[in-house]
Amino acid sequence: MKKRLLYKRLLYIICIVCAAVLAAVPLGACAEPSGAAELDLLAENIVDDNYDNYYEIFVYSFCDSDGDGYGDLDGVTSKLDYIRDMGYTGIWLMPICDSPSYHGYDVRDYYKVNSKYGTLEDFGELTQAAHERGIKVITDLVVNHTASSNQWFVNAVNSRNGVPGADAKYRDWYNFSATQLTGYHKNGNVYYEGRFDGGMPDLNLDNEDVRAEIDNIIKFWLEQGADGFRLDGCLYYYTGERQKSADFCGWIKDTAVKYNPEAYIVGEMWDGMSTGSLTEFYKCGADSFFCFPSHGADGYVNKSINAKSAATYLSSVQRVYEIAGGYIPAPFLDNHDVGRIAGVMGRNADKIKFAYGLLSMYNGNTFTYYGDEIGMIGSASDPDKRVGMLWDNAKTNLTRTPPGAKTPTYVFDGVKEQLADENSILNYYKLCNNARNAFPAIMRGVPETVTYSDPNVAIVKKTYNDSTVTIAINLSDAAKTVTGIAGELAQSICVRGSISFDGQSLEMPGRSIAILT
Repeated sequence: MKKRLLYKRLLYIICIVCAAVLAAVPLGACAEPSGAAELDLLAENIVDDNYDNYYEIFVYSFCDSDGDGYGDLDGVTSKLDYIRDMGYTGIWLMPICDSPSYHGYDVRDYYKVNSKYGTLEDFGELTQAAHERGIKVITDLVVNHTASSNQWFVNAVNSRNGVPGADAKYRDWYNFSATQLTGYHKNGNVYYEGRFDGGMPDLNLDNEDVRAEIDNIIKFWLEQGADGFRLDGCLYYYTGERQKSADFCGWIKDTAVKYNPEAYIVGEMWDGMSTGSLTEFYKCGADSFFCFPSHGADGYVNKSINAKSAATYLSSVQRVYEIAGGYIPAPFLDNHDVGRIAGVMGRNADKIKFAYGLLSMYNGNTFTYYGDEIGMIGSASDPDKRVGMLWDNAKTNLTRTPPGAKTPTYVFDGVKEQLADENSILNYYKLCNNARNAFPAIMRGVPETVTYSDPNVAIVKKTYNDSTVTIAINLSDAAKTVTGIAGELAQSICVRGSISFDGQSLEMPGRSIAILT
């Protein structure tokens, strides 16, 4: 009788605990994936600076916590453990402000969160939870233009068109013309600049009131917990005037550090390295600008893989480092504007992995677009590049497809399944991030190319403070014996197989990376 009573009490306690746990999880909340494979991960050695592994998130398509079909900020919060476990120490949230569009790059109100995503309180809880895990949060800062429904623009055009009651304060907040010019659109009797789209009128960034408002916006979001900003379209702040656009990036950095001395600024300066304009932008004082030559079918990474060329890869390593001029490079494989890397690599898992391996050995902050770690595809319209994150093969918590996108195709398994497979794309990404977090020199070290006789084998040393790592890469599909390298094998990153080292010779399978200390 006593045993039965004890059993009943135990069962009651279990039921109460389970009920409490279930009550704490919102309907439709994104469950944390389980059953992760055991990987040979190294102890991290995180440096407190602005070098990080960043993860780009389109909130709309990431994780739906309340069952309405839209991803939201609470959904992102529920996945922070996953993000940090993957080795990411920073997240970039694509636009989260109030906007009439699904993508959010036409801001209607800079001080409100998109209602589909949640509230300012949700954002505060997200940043607090992220900081507790050692994850920084940057958001898109879209100030090249606003939405045409933004009240600033409504007042501006109404004032110029003589509408009674219009607030003349905003009359010069945008770029207007009495005649039709390239990139201008008509509203009533006036023409306004909208280089990206007629629904996105360009702000007059020379207007002191506009700058004061942007200053306030920067202060507002930093006070909400943001750690910095990604600058959208910063090459186009001033049409055809690169230097003025670069100077404005510097102004944003100077403004941000007034409110957070550690604020991180990364700009979308869509241009190559050969023109010198990227160097010009770095001189403005912002921390980073995206290295577009590292991405896509014509990028450094893909060219190195296709040519199996150590020379091609090593020259890009040096170039990415040098172009930043002492600031922080920001190489990436893809983002929301370009075809996903899985498609560029022909949906070949080995090549997808190796592409990220090569990217991870660059200096600076790498940026991973959500879903790339599981080989998601998308390359047609912009909406096709922003489809729902596949958390498991059962499509649990899958968000609705963005307007205009085709029904998404998932070539590879979801997160849950790939976590359990030690040879998955996801776990390869995890190893790469772990290496970057374990050896600060990979991100920060001065690169020194080591000459080697085999054109398929790239060797580079990186020195940071008093530590040096040697990185050996076999770009060939075939196994290689690499000799003449001193040190201890600290980490092996292999598409297939494993690396062995007897103190004299490295036995490296095809497409493999060895890190020695």
